[in-house]
Amino acid sequence: MAFSMLFTGHAECVKFVKKFNLPLLVTGGGGYTKENVARCWTVETGILLDTELPNEISENDYIKYFAPDFSLKIPGGHIENLNTKSYISSIKVQILENLRYIQHAPSVQMQEVPPDFYIPDFDEDEQNPDVRVDQRSRDKQIQRDDEYFDGDNDNDAS
Repeated sequence: MAFSMLFTGHAECVKFVKKFNLPLLVTGGGGYTKENVARCWTVETGILLDTELPNEISENDYIKYFAPDFSLKIPGGHIENLNTKSYISSIKVQILENLRYIQHAPSVQMQEVPPDFYIPDFDEDEQNPDVRVDQRSRDKQIQRDDEYFDGDNDNDAS
């Protein structure tokens, strides 16, 4: 027995997940016919791009992938669900069991990153001696005692 879903149902799942407005990576699966893969990915690409697509497919290099009726949507209808409740339950158990073994990412503390700012170089020769320098500007000009060295510890000395 195989799990079966129309690609329109698959597309509704993509639409549902997209509503969370989180980064989303959509990848393929398997078990489709090549004609329905083309339809499925076309519909889902339209959903991801918030674009309503017409059912009629215009002539293009890939039209052969939309055979035999060359339309985007396949005719609906009642498809009998051959999946038993026990089969669906076994899939659910297997998925939960697999998730149990996936390592989680360690938590990272969230904090606001301070904005970048520019501290211009201070040139004493360009300063107007008649203008008083405010405290904040003076604080930016303070040199720490361990910032520059004289003598043996001076890296700039020749």
